[in-house]
Amino acid sequence: MSNLAYRRDIDGLRAVAIIPVLLFHAGFSRFSGGFVGVDIFFVISGFLITSIIARELNEGSFSFVNFWARRARRILPAALVMIVATLILGWFFLAPEDYIDLARSARSQAFFGANFYFWQEAGYFDGPSELKPLLHTWSLAVEEQFYMAFPLIVVLLHRFTPTKKHLVLVLFFIASLVASIVFVKSYPATTFYLLPTRAWELLLGSLLALMPLYKIRYSELAELISFIGLALIAYCVVVYDSNIVFPGSSALLPTLGTALIIWANSQHKTIVNRLLSLQIFVWFGLISYSLYLWHWPLIAFTRYTSLHDLTVVDKTLLVALSVVLAYFSWRFIETPFRKKQLLTTNRKVLYGALASILVVALAGQQIRMANGLPSRLPDYAQNYAVGAIWSKAQKDCYKLNQAGELCQFSDDQRNEPGLFFWGDSHAAALLPAVIDETKKHKILTFHASKSSCPPIKGEGLGGRYKKGDSECTAFNQRMISQLASLDIKHVLLAGAWSTYVHTEASGSTPLVLNKGSMAYKDSKKVQDVFRHHLTALVKDLQEKNIHVWVVRQVPRQSESMAHFLTKLAMKKQETSGVGLPLVEHQKYQAFVNSVLDDLAGEDVTILDPTPLMCIDGFCPAQKNGYSLYKDSNHLSVQGAMLLNRLFKPVFNAIKS
Repeated sequence: MSNLAYRRDIDGLRAVAIIPVLLFHAGFSRFSGGFVGVDIFFVISGFLITSIIARELNEGSFSFVNFWARRARRILPAALVMIVATLILGWFFLAPEDYIDLARSARSQAFFGANFYFWQEAGYFDGPSELKPLLHTWSLAVEEQFYMAFPLIVVLLHRFTPTKKHLVLVLFFIASLVASIVFVKSYPATTFYLLPTRAWELLLGSLLALMPLYKIRYSELAELISFIGLALIAYCVVVYDSNIVFPGSSALLPTLGTALIIWANSQHKTIVNRLLSLQIFVWFGLISYSLYLWHWPLIAFTRYTSLHDLTVVDKTLLVALSVVLAYFSWRFIETPFRKKQLLTTNRKVLYGALASILVVALAGQQIRMANGLPSRLPDYAQNYAVGAIWSKAQKDCYKLNQAGELCQFSDDQRNEPGLFFWGDSHAAALLPAVIDETKKHKILTFHASKSSCPPIKGEGLGGRYKKGDSECTAFNQRMISQLASLDIKHVLLAGAWSTYVHTEASGSTPLVLNKGSMAYKDSKKVQDVFRHHLTALVKDLQEKNIHVWVVRQVPRQSESMAHFLTKLAMKKQETSGVGLPLVEHQKYQAFVNSVLDDLAGEDVTILDPTPLMCIDGFCPAQKNGYSLYKDSNHLSVQGAMLLNRLFKPVFNAIKS
């Protein structure tokens, strides 16, 4: 399996990987599973690189310096040019906070750590992923981390267990695959971004290169195997979508399909082999790396600057322009370096790589330290842009809450415990106003919030995408225990209440129930479960002689408003009419408001932000030239401060 004669079909297989990725990212719905192209790339890469290492070890010619110099020639030139170009474009198009994010991701990827950056950034303060121009570099980071360690492992195995090295790799493969399957539901971000739960995909290709596999005697069997492999990939590309739990076991189909094609075509010239060897597929395969590099920043910047959803014509033009950019990148950047027309020796290429990496890292650091260079923007655009930035107190509090600790706010004097403020990320968004009132009234306030985790009592509740039900339930139980240990008689609850009973807001599942729940598909049961668990918490607090204050949900806008208003301002377009009709807000909140109305009583007070945020039947997204929202539903610091008066009754009651 380590025969390295050029195989046109593998270049064609690269085309099968990149084309679905391109069309998926461009937004063509028929390619909803196009993201599996990355997994196809992992298998191909594992196969080819391991084949090279195995051949050189057998010949006694393997050198770490040669290996890493080849990787540097292959990966770095086009990637570094793309990153620099992205930073330059960011100067012209990105709001300061987004430019800081871009700079941080560029700095991380300079040292092959972009996957860690995007993994750590997932949470309260994470912006829309489709607006992150370097998000796609996570996969490059995973691959490069793999190839920093993998050659060392293979060399050691070749030296000490030459006949059993593939068996050790099988154990690594199984361990990584099992970890991916076990952890994907509870820790999807970790499983998606980090090498330990992705390594099995690269190792599958490595095992193809090293293991003595069954020889396919009959061409008809090879035809069937290669066809099954292609069918598995096609099935995933067309049927998978963003709702699938991925990677985990779902990644087995596309990776297995890729392995079957490589295996069958290594022994027989099948129909699939001839198809993949067609010039059009080979050409796309040759430019596939550059196409992967350039298509995503182009799409991300277009979406960032666009004031409307992309049309089919827009998407088609983006695809075409991506292909053109990829060709020039392949022709004038990749090829000269790979053919040693530039930086002709290993020493030169490695020193050049180190220097380029340091330049990119320093550029990213300078942009971050300059706070995204807000002076680039007109003043009125800067004012909207700050809406995307939550306060230091909010971010510090989030870190404490993640570590399982409560935040405390007071006027720095010895105050008695007065308020326990508890909720999800919408509660965190309200912190500036609560902190302000806390200090004015000289009251000690505790705060705890967890993203996508409503303050409700009961089992089977929890977050979407990143955290599992058990974590949310454990968090809420811990808050109840904390309350019991504190002499507090007032609890303030806040959350994105309607998000937990509606599916149409984001096209996702209700957060209250997981997919295994009996009530999952029954909206009436979803509402009943929500009512039951919120009521249970309120009654439990009342029994402890605690006064409960509940904040109704703020109006939910249709856009990420700090970004949207900044873009409008940069284009010198009108912003005063941006917002939401009050009737739409009332309709969306109708059920949850009825639940809160039923809870209201002597020891339960409902606080409504709507009168402070909506005027004459309209809920604006901005006021006095500042965005009231960080995104579509979380308030900005300016938006939160608009609600100061809302919390005065809480603190007056505590003081009385």
